[in-house]
Amino acid sequence: MDIHTGHPRSWHTSQPMHYRSFSKSIISGLIAVTDIGIIFGTGLAVYFLYVGWSSEVFPAYLSVLAINALLTIGMFYLSGLYNLEPITHPIQQAKRILPICAIVFLLLAALAFTLKVSEQFSRIWAFSSFIISVPLICLARTGYYILLHKWALAGQLTRDVVIIGGGEQASRLIKIFEANKYPWLRIIGIFDDRADRIPSTIGNYPVLGGLDDLIKYVQRNGCDDVLVTLPWVAEKRILDILNKLKVLPVCVRLGPDLIGSDFPRCHFESYGGIPVLSIVDKPIAGWSYVVKLLEDRIFAISILTLLLPVFAIIALLIKLESPGPVFFRQKRYGFNNRLIEVLKFRTMYIDQQDDDAEKLACRNDSRVTRIGSFLRRSSLDELPQFINVLKGEMSVVGPRPHAIKASAEGKLYQDAVSEYAIRHKVKPGITGWAQINGWRGETDTIEKIAKRVEYDIYYIENWSLVLDLWIILKTPLVCLKTRNAY
Repeated sequence: MDIHTGHPRSWHTSQPMHYRSFSKSIISGLIAVTDIGIIFGTGLAVYFLYVGWSSEVFPAYLSVLAINALLTIGMFYLSGLYNLEPITHPIQQAKRILPICAIVFLLLAALAFTLKVSEQFSRIWAFSSFIISVPLICLARTGYYILLHKWALAGQLTRDVVIIGGGEQASRLIKIFEANKYPWLRIIGIFDDRADRIPSTIGNYPVLGGLDDLIKYVQRNGCDDVLVTLPWVAEKRILDILNKLKVLPVCVRLGPDLIGSDFPRCHFESYGGIPVLSIVDKPIAGWSYVVKLLEDRIFAISILTLLLPVFAIIALLIKLESPGPVFFRQKRYGFNNRLIEVLKFRTMYIDQQDDDAEKLACRNDSRVTRIGSFLRRSSLDELPQFINVLKGEMSVVGPRPHAIKASAEGKLYQDAVSEYAIRHKVKPGITGWAQINGWRGETDTIEKIAKRVEYDIYYIENWSLVLDLWIILKTPLVCLKTRNAY
């Protein structure tokens, strides 16, 4: 049965199929070379058109382009932009490319200023090269995606896969493959020595015989990958199959056991000298933790220093409008579900404060002062939380911390959303991915808190320095536009 047309076909052909094999490493390498070519090509074109040839300054410009390319490619690599997933989502990767290129541009400008060599380079050259190269990089990656997708759909660029095992594991993995919709991944058929005891098709794919039939098929027709989808308890059977497959010039892969298919991000690693299946990794660990820590400290010190006059003005306005302390302290859940005392500018009358947030603030809330209403709408009431960041209790970016008795539709958040506690795997933040995507302010319904949790989990699983910087840059714009913060 042809998996594309649905018509019967004979798999016993004497001629191998003609196609280009899809290789992630080759495609990633080609895209990296293209990125380097665009950076150098754009820089050199602007140099010759605007600056003009000069044997004295040309080496200096060439050195800057080399450093630019090295930093850009390095940050692209660390941000995962050469992985398969971003390549198949050109719009999403464009959102990550722009801030990375901007960071590299600012780093080069700061380096030139520090070394006192900025006057040696044309500012128009620097800005023009940056402005032109970024859209060209995005355009080139979109072109790659279109070309790869076209070739894959035409069957000219594929990874042909055969599956060994016709049980529940095979059925579940096939559904995952189909849901991911990678057009270059083409399942040819299924082989199982128990072919007389299983259906003739699994999903939309034919059962073509046993293990000996598979070996003959691959020797005659070729394929790229053999995926063994058998329960891991069938150790002897799996070892026998793997030993027989050694004669074939293909990649042999052992599919995950049934539980592994429920964790699409799991991966194998060496642990104590043995391969183990890593289901969940500790988020933001190792060097990522160091980078996050430096980011928090630098931002907290900078904000607290620069906005000290703003703090003084807000404190004076709060004191003038109503008696009571300037700061409001509230117990909230922090990292690892530990209680922390979060600081805010006081926005309610002292005798009407709700320390445990049993009743969320709403539109025209009589408990909120006039200056408090402005502070809440603009999120300026959150500024004292940079002190929490400096103390190590919070991060600049992360899931927003909630009061211990905050609820939606009469249910505590942890009871309303089953995955709520996952948010506490990282430090809470002053702003976050949920907030810049419209889930800021009142969370009076289960749907609202569920969406916030969904976005918070996405942030935890996809953290990067670039993502943090993007959230920080976008937060002021979101705060000005938001209408559901009371």
